[in-house]
Parts: sequence; C-alpha cells; structure tokens
Amino acid sequence: MWSNIRLAIYGATSIAGIIWPFYFIIQFINLVRNGNIEGSLIDIVNAFFDDAWITPTSGFISADTIVLLIVIFVFYAAEGRRLKLRFWGIYFPLTFIISLAFSFGTFMFIRELKSIKN
Repeated sequence: MWSNIRLAIYGATSIAGIIWPFYFIIQFINLVRNGNIEGSLIDIVNAFFDDAWITPTSGFISADTIVLLIVIFVFYAAEGRRLKLRFWGIYFPLTFIISLAFSFGTFMFIRELKSIKN
C-alpha cells in the first residue's frame, strides 16, 4: 500500500515538474516575443539567468536549489549504482533539459518500482 502511495506521489511530482516550470518558461518566452526583453540570443539567455538572482528572495531560492542539485546528483549516482538502475545517468541531462522536479520525481518513481520488484 505505501509503495503505491509513494508511486502516486512520485508520478504526480514528475508530471507537475513538467507542467509548472514550463508555465513560467512560456511566460518568459512571451515576454521576449512581446519585446519586453530584447537583444541577441546571448542577451536573452543572460536575462533569464540574471532574473534568478534579481531579488534577495529569488537569490535565496536559486542558491538553495543549486545546493540541492549537488546533493541530488550525488544521490542519483549512489542510488543508481547501488540498485543497478539502468540509465541512471539520464537524470543529469533531464534536470537541465526539463526540470529538477521532473528528473527527481521520475528517478524516485523508477527507484520505487525497482524496490517493489526486489
């Protein structure tokens, strides 16, 4: 029973980890399209990352996320090897291509499935 609950939570966070972050990415893209953010592609990318540090609140969240990211990457490697998960290294690029919430939720989902089978 608890495994099914964990699977549901991990699955839901994986889905939310695609939808919610991309909602904000779409908002940023719309700002660029509407001309609120202008410049070369490099200027636009810099604006995206600069905004993550623009206020003390966003800086706190960004710093906290970076530290969490380091710990999660160590966890991916350790747990992936320990449980002999196939393709455990795919979660590193998925973090940057999609989102940390998606990659971590998916990793935990696959990890739980592996635990159930054993």
